[in-house]
Amino acid sequence: MKRATKWAVGLLAGAVLLAGSGLVALTYALDAGAMTPRLIAAISAATGRLASLGSVSLHLGLTPRLVVERASLANLPGGSPQPMAKIGHMEASLALLPLLRGEIAFRRIAIDDADILLERLPDGTPNWVMHPAPRDPAAPAAPRPAAPRAETGQRPITVGVITLTNSRITLPDPRLGVVTVPAARIEGLAGETVERITARLGVQGVAFDLTGTVPAAPAPLRATLSTGRNSLTVAGRPDTGFTLDATLPEAAALRPLIVAFAPGVTLPPALPEVAGQLRLGPDGRPLAATLRAGAVDLAPFRPGLRLTRLEASIPALDQPAAIAMAGSQADLPFTAQLTVGPATLLLPGAAEAPLTVSLQAEAAGVRAEASGRIERPRSVQGAAFDIRLTIPDLAALASVLPDPPPLREATVAAHVSADTPLTGPYVVEGLRITGPDLAAQGRFRITPGRPLGVSGQLQADHIDLDALTRRRAEAAQAAPPPPAAPPSAAVPPSAAAPPPSTALPQTEGGRRVIPDIPLPLAGLAAWQGQVAVQAATVRVAREEWRDLRTTVLNQDGVLLVEPLAVTTPGGPVQGRLRIDTRNDPPALALSLHSVGRGLDLAALRRARGEPPSLEGRAEVIIDMTARGRTTRAAAATLSGEAGLAMIEGRLDHAGALRLGSDLVRLLFPAMPREGVALRCLALRVSAEDGIAHTRALLLETSAGRVEGSAAFNLREETVFARLLPDVQLFGVQVRAPVAIGGTFADPRIGVDPAAALVQVLRDTAANRLWDDATLEWLRGRITGHHPAGECPDQLRLARMGGDGPVPAPTPIVPGVPRELQGTTQDILRGLDSILGGRRR
Repeated sequence: MKRATKWAVGLLAGAVLLAGSGLVALTYALDAGAMTPRLIAAISAATGRLASLGSVSLHLGLTPRLVVERASLANLPGGSPQPMAKIGHMEASLALLPLLRGEIAFRRIAIDDADILLERLPDGTPNWVMHPAPRDPAAPAAPRPAAPRAETGQRPITVGVITLTNSRITLPDPRLGVVTVPAARIEGLAGETVERITARLGVQGVAFDLTGTVPAAPAPLRATLSTGRNSLTVAGRPDTGFTLDATLPEAAALRPLIVAFAPGVTLPPALPEVAGQLRLGPDGRPLAATLRAGAVDLAPFRPGLRLTRLEASIPALDQPAAIAMAGSQADLPFTAQLTVGPATLLLPGAAEAPLTVSLQAEAAGVRAEASGRIERPRSVQGAAFDIRLTIPDLAALASVLPDPPPLREATVAAHVSADTPLTGPYVVEGLRITGPDLAAQGRFRITPGRPLGVSGQLQADHIDLDALTRRRAEAAQAAPPPPAAPPSAAVPPSAAAPPPSTALPQTEGGRRVIPDIPLPLAGLAAWQGQVAVQAATVRVAREEWRDLRTTVLNQDGVLLVEPLAVTTPGGPVQGRLRIDTRNDPPALALSLHSVGRGLDLAALRRARGEPPSLEGRAEVIIDMTARGRTTRAAAATLSGEAGLAMIEGRLDHAGALRLGSDLVRLLFPAMPREGVALRCLALRVSAEDGIAHTRALLLETSAGRVEGSAAFNLREETVFARLLPDVQLFGVQVRAPVAIGGTFADPRIGVDPAAALVQVLRDTAANRLWDDATLEWLRGRITGHHPAGECPDQLRLARMGGDGPVPAPTPIVPGVPRELQGTTQDILRGLDSILGGRRR
């Protein structure tokens, strides 16, 4: 027994001595560099890369320490010339006792001043994937064992702590740049498990904290990356998939990182709170996702746009993605819901297949619905949608639409298609507008841009311009006035420039007759192109006009409506309209003229539900220009000519009373109830900068004639007229001049001619027109008949110098008063018809 013990002690002492001698020999060998080539060869063989070691040393003790200085590992051929990894200093502490059990246990591995380059080669190969070096074919093959031997398990390797300090990692994405690692710590590395990971990282100047664990299966690994209150958590396992949860209540802290990922993109002043979740399958493909964002001001992208809520979800790849949002544009709240699917088509590398899209949006009660699909979503080509708008009152969108048509209780439906939906053009087919004020259908081609390109045709069953104009005026009155511009500090109030010539002074009492309705000009700058317009009926001034046909051309700031043809209740008219918005205020030009025998004035009155004033057909010519943005401003700058010529009609008694009972008594005392026959009516008005006067004014009836002149100030809405009657009715003869003055709202009879005329013709207008013969007669300085002449001459003036029919000489029935000539001749013609004869 004693001898056996001596042998055991001797063997143990020999083993210790042998091991100690080996460690000492290994230490001397490492210090002398004798082992370095073999270590480099082993590393190169295991990684397939060239390696270099500056110095390697082993420090003995109960816990031996291996120290490596200036180590590097080469990059793949074809990659960057710098090494994939460079380590300034590394220490590894090895535990001895586990070695006796066949285990490798490092107490601590410390790495400092490391530079790691991660990149992809031009062919896409990642440089961080290691492969053992291929075996040299010239090397002798290892002898094959005679019989297979049971495989032995690999020696377990554990590491107590791994630390990384003062290091840098260059990632493949250049937008991330170099990730700095001030400090990182991995605890309890055993096989594929890690008890705890902590790190302090820096990316694009943003500091992050990383914590995580990698427990043994089936428990999920978990890691959290955070900066401030922002966090991103990953949980799961490679064989079951991962779930990523992001909570970003302080998204502004990530602005440098966002700017790096999206260079050149304008970000809102304040980033919203964001929260979301992404589920990944074992293959790394997304399975489901949700996203929520808080309020954000998007004014940099569109002035006045603000989102208050955004929610997006993908419940599964075979289901559509859903997006819901709420916000406001120019303080007008809106909501929208968008579905796009199936979601699998949104993934990178997905197959080309039709993508279904559906949209519902609402603002101020106006609801928009669109549904359709994109045939080739990868290239965004071949889109077709059915669109429907439900419009309680389109004027409610005035803050976001340029001068919207005042439609109410209307619906709009259309089919819209585009080969390239991102850039257009868009083809609008089957357009149908249904509403009490507008019923139309059409087809258009719309080209995106500023201005928007629009071409096509619109065919309307009915257009109610009365209702549309009235609502536009109501919207203008309800709109808040624009803020007043602050006075300039450089110009004292006394030196301020006078108001422009289009300023409208208030008449006495403030009452105006000319309405101040905004003209539909704002929307003209939003589009350009050519549209053919037809309308079966158009309601204008309470009248039903028919067969409207025109072409609207809007190009380079000029709107031209030509040719314009429409049939009024009194007959057809033709003309043209031109609006030049290149000037400020815009310039307007309107030309209208009756066609054929002229307009039936009585039919026009009856169409409005009013008793006729004049019966007969009148030739009408209008050729006017103006400047302004409202009807009142345009009237204040009106220039041009207007004429009316009529023969063989009748002046109705009830209609004449519309001129005022006092005036009718002065001109036609004791007018018969059936009125008087009208032989000739000639009227021509010339205007310049809002000052108008008549160049022809003659009314010849069976009771006599009334001639005269009138002047109008359309800016101040004042009037002066001098009428000279030569009328005899039932023995009453009237030849006294009648003077009318005052305002349009309050005309007065019996005014002083000189004073009334000065009130109408002020300053430059009076000087310019002072020598006009018509106005000289109007002042009373020329006596006798009007200088325009008799009926044929004044009819020619009313026709702008053109020829036309004139009244036939009036036959006289002897012994019958002039006022009864027309009635007597009617009776005689009736008797002649009854008796079958003819009076010669």
